[in-house]
Amino acid sequence: MKKIISIFIALFALNASADLKGLVDGINNSTTPAELVASGWAANDGGKGYKILQIIVKGTDMSAELQLDKTGKIVASKMGATSKLDTSVDYKMTATAADWKAMGTGERGPMYHMSPLGGLSFDGPMVEAMKNMGPFANFLIQIGTNLN
Repeated sequence: MKKIISIFIALFALNASADLKGLVDGINNSTTPAELVASGWAANDGGKGYKILQIIVKGTDMSAELQLDKTGKIVASKMGATSKLDTSVDYKMTATAADWKAMGTGERGPMYHMSPLGGLSFDGPMVEAMKNMGPFANFLIQIGTNLN
């Protein structure tokens, strides 16, 4: 099993740029940005002009960072989660590669994944996230789908 995970991680590292582009395109070309604007989520940026979403693959050195502007679209992305977060507006999501892949199936909703059984660790404005379960579910699916 460890060998399979190591191979998966190596393949992910080789395809990281393409996968990150797939994640960005998947979110930006969905209804998620409009939903985030309609709910007020996108406007809550602490005055920075964007929100940060950090995606961490637990047990590896893989991470990515997304910046979403007031249109709810991802306007910048990079491999590596290095920015300092304001957890009153920004988000950090951590899960193992296997848990991210499970989230990509969409079979279980975000509430399950945020429970101890689901494997997702979450830092950020929880009440705001709870009010945006539809878009949040899409984020989890897009992240999990693009970790191939």
